[in-house]
Order: sequence, then structure tokens, then C-alpha cells
Amino acid sequence: MERKGFLTKSWKRSLGVSVFFLTFLAAGCQWGSQVRSLAPRGNISDKAMAEAERPYHSDTRPEDCILCGKGEGTLMPLYRGQENIGIINLNTFDLAPVTINQYDDFGKRIEKPVEGSLTHITNTGEDGFCLSVTADINRGYAQGSLSFSQDETLDMEKAASHLCSDCLNRMMDKCWADVPMSMGVINFRTGDIRLFEEKILAFTLGDYYISCDDQSGEDGEEKDLSLFVFYCPERY
Repeated sequence: MERKGFLTKSWKRSLGVSVFFLTFLAAGCQWGSQVRSLAPRGNISDKAMAEAERPYHSDTRPEDCILCGKGEGTLMPLYRGQENIGIINLNTFDLAPVTINQYDDFGKRIEKPVEGSLTHITNTGEDGFCLSVTADINRGYAQGSLSFSQDETLDMEKAASHLCSDCLNRMMDKCWADVPMSMGVINFRTGDIRLFEEKILAFTLGDYYISCDDQSGEDGEEKDLSLFVFYCPERY
């Protein structure tokens, strides 16, 4: 009787295992057929996902974009491709270069020592910005000051009027704040833009390291940034 009980238990276990595998195989076949039937939909979903990953939209066409297009009506064509950076206002698209690498009138880089330092001052007028930069070209760094209105935050509609969707989203991907300042740094060689933010005291942009210490007073109407710019390409 004990042997019979043992055989009964073994038979029940075998039956349970068989039922489990039959159920698993049936479910696997159904799952596989579901994957195959949903494959075409997956392509559409991927396209929709790609669009969803670009939360900022612009009606500006790429050929009219100041970064990847011609940049007509701006100073971009003068500096595009240079191994330099500039200060840019994304609400007005006023632009001022920070010249550490010199170029001739034909766009060829001048690689000769310069005596002393060069100071460049730009004032874009009322409600604009004022930039004063002194560059030591031989050593590859510059220091200066930038002042603009404390209320100068990014207006997305104004930025979108000159940037295509790809460039607008690429710029915003680098921001930590939802509403950054309208002022930032542009890399003339790559076209990348990095906007200034309240809690960001320094950042890199291509081969440049930019320190932007806020020197503004508590009750002042202007934002005053102390700038240190270092040109530091990879050495090896």
C-alpha cells in the first residue's frame, strides 16, 4: 500500500508538470503571435515616440534657422565655423564675440603671437546687454563682465522665431531649469548654445570652459556676471 501511494503521488506530480509545460508553451505561442501582429504598429509607435521626445516646436524651417541655416539678418555668418564663442540673447538675437582665436578677413585662422591683450566692449542698447571682455590670445583665456536685466528670462516664442525645432530642442536639452535666462554662450564652430542659469556657476562648451559667477546686488535691477573663459582643447 505504501508503494501504491508513492506511485500515485509520482503520477500526480508528473501530471502537474506536464500541465504546467503545456500551459507555458500555449502562452508562449500566443505571446509570439502577439509580437508579430504588433510589429507594424511598433514602427508607428517609435515614430510617435521620437516626436514626443521633442517637447518644443518651432515653425522656423531649418534653412531659415540662424544655427543650421543661413542666419540672414544676424551676425552669425561673420563668425560661423570659427573656433571661438560669443554671448547671445535668444530673445533679441543680439550677438557679441569673445575672440580668443583670431581670423583674417577670409576666415583663415591667424596663428601668430600678439603683443599685450585685446579688449572688446559691446553694448546692444536699451533693454539689451553690455559685455566687456579682455582676451589674452597668446595664453588662450579671457576675462570680463556681462550685465543685463534681472528679468531677462527666455521667451520661447521669440527663440522659436529664429531657431528650428531640432536646434531649439538641442539647446533646451542642456538646461536644468524649466525657465532659463535668455542670455547664453554660443559655440561658433558647432552651433551649440548653453544658456545661463541661476545655480550654474560654470560649464563647458566644446573646447571652452566658462565660469560665470553672479556678482549682482540683492536689490539691483541688473544681473552682473563675472566671466572667465578658458580655451582648453584636448591635449592628447
